[in-house]
Amino acid sequence: MERWNAGPDVMKMVTTLIAKYHPHLVLVEKEIAVVFREKAIEKAGKVFLGGASKMGWQISVITDKKFEHKFIIELGADVWQNELDETQRLALLDHNLCAMKVEDDKEGGYKYSLRPPDFVAYKEEVERWGMWRPMDEDTLSVIETMFGEKAKEGKDTVQKRTAAQTPDDIDDILGALNTP
Repeated sequence: MERWNAGPDVMKMVTTLIAKYHPHLVLVEKEIAVVFREKAIEKAGKVFLGGASKMGWQISVITDKKFEHKFIIELGADVWQNELDETQRLALLDHNLCAMKVEDDKEGGYKYSLRPPDFVAYKEEVERWGMWRPMDEDTLSVIETMFGEKAKEGKDTVQKRTAAQTPDDIDDILGALNTP
């Protein structure tokens, strides 16, 4: 299976998304690699469009090379090129950037990690138990749309988000990407 680095057009998308939504990643912007694999990964009949991972120290030990990257986004080229429009590509990159976390550590440096999605569940679990996990109102409203009354059963466990952020209009991002 062939693999390659993303071109400047994709990296410009990443840079634009970081500037607009992910200021915590500005310091590591040049240390985020985006790579393509020929085909998207498929597990249990589901296609995974891409994923973010943290660059592990183990790779430099194994290869005796020093790598400057802190994070890697891996994308399926077949889906990226043939199935996603520009807005969906931005959303996919944004999804992966949301997983990346950079924090100050106790020694004056930085700690790099991945955070899990805000919501993960199985359809059957929700059908049986309702929304038993604590979550914010926005997440719950999306889930209510998906699962109806069963999702509303867990509404009393909703935790309010401390700071809500409204995304900017997608046209701003698309316009920025089309500017040389």
